[in-house]
Amino acid sequence: MVTFYKPSKSTKAKKAVTVTFTDLDLQGRAVGKEGGNTYFVEGLMPGEKANVQEINAKGNIITAKYTKIIKASELRIQDDCEYADKCGGCKMSFVPGDMLLNSKIEGIKRLFLKNATVNLDDPAFFEKAESIGYRRACRFAIRGDHNKLYVGFREERSNSLVKVKFCKCLTERINSVIEPLNKLINSFEKKDKLGHIECLDSDGLLGILIRFSEVLNKKDEEKIVAFAKDTDTVVSVVEPFYDPKIIDKKRESLKERIVAGDPSKLFVTSGGIRIECMPSSFVQVNRFLNTKMLDRVCSYVEEGKDSVLDLFCGLGNFTFPLTKKAKKVVGVDIVARMVLDARENAKEHGIDNISFEIADLEEQFENQKWAKEDYDVVVMDPGRAGAKRATLFLANKKPKRIIYISCNPLAASRDSQELIKKNYKLSSWGVIDMFPRTAHIEMILVFDLENKKK
Repeated sequence: MVTFYKPSKSTKAKKAVTVTFTDLDLQGRAVGKEGGNTYFVEGLMPGEKANVQEINAKGNIITAKYTKIIKASELRIQDDCEYADKCGGCKMSFVPGDMLLNSKIEGIKRLFLKNATVNLDDPAFFEKAESIGYRRACRFAIRGDHNKLYVGFREERSNSLVKVKFCKCLTERINSVIEPLNKLINSFEKKDKLGHIECLDSDGLLGILIRFSEVLNKKDEEKIVAFAKDTDTVVSVVEPFYDPKIIDKKRESLKERIVAGDPSKLFVTSGGIRIECMPSSFVQVNRFLNTKMLDRVCSYVEEGKDSVLDLFCGLGNFTFPLTKKAKKVVGVDIVARMVLDARENAKEHGIDNISFEIADLEEQFENQKWAKEDYDVVVMDPGRAGAKRATLFLANKKPKRIIYISCNPLAASRDSQELIKKNYKLSSWGVIDMFPRTAHIEMILVFDLENKKK
């Protein structure tokens, strides 16, 4: 994820300071101390000395940029990616993988001690995989240059485009369509109505979504059909949709529709169960590590005995595999289309110990029927904002075990406090390095209800 910042309002350049760096923080910034100040600088790593210039400061905490590396670490990796100095996608590629993973783990420990007063032991497990060729889903931005369109990724701290022909992190199939996509978008009559492009390398065919700000015309649709046939892909478009039942035509919505390819060949496999999806569907980007994560989560459920609630379930990434161990599983998500698709998948597979419900877990949901039932185990995998309301609900409902999956340690540390207050103990935790070459990390936290009275 690209991080934006506001530069200092001062027009006077700050004097450079020489700092030696010893650690990495959870944002991937090098940390060093000098003259009573603590400096946080991107693009450096432990063991390096550099001249740095202040960007902004709060007391003795200074965010800075480096102007010159005086002493580079012997461990620094010279990345052979031609976009490494511009693209914001994997900005930690110069740090050795084991060092980066360890820094993420140590950063989590510091954060939980500070925010949740929990002194974490070493993780019970950590899972990692290849750092290149792993990413099966991505979004390309589109920009024009001299009346020609290009796909690519945004530059670090900028809306400018890095034009890419090949990305080391993407799967081979996604890389294979970058150049054909460039040709396709430049052939459109309505080039000025394009938004972005998403790719999903499913376990079946490659899915591609093209965003339009205007309803797709017939000529451009024919070009998409020909493209899909040539590349053996499934292509959908997102375009404005006007519901004839709504009188006020200003109330347009967006709708995704498949325009080319066989949608039945677009699917992901979760715990051996085939889940049909759309090119826009959210899936865990690292196929191999997602399998490892599913195995971990399922191992915390008692076979044939536990009833399980899966919050923020999406298409059922955890829900479906859990049916093989749990007595019953209920999945809940806000996106109606995903829930309806999940129900259809369950029906097609003949799975009778599963159900799916639609609910906004950030708004009042506590009086819904599914929420009044009792569960032995709860699994939840919220977005980056965490699950404040759902956590408070569970803390009072008191299932015997809560398995919290998080890609945001800060939100997870906040939510953990609420569970600890209500007699839950963080009995086990581990990390999945789902996003190598970046500062991001996926965590699994296991909370068990302690058998003592408040």
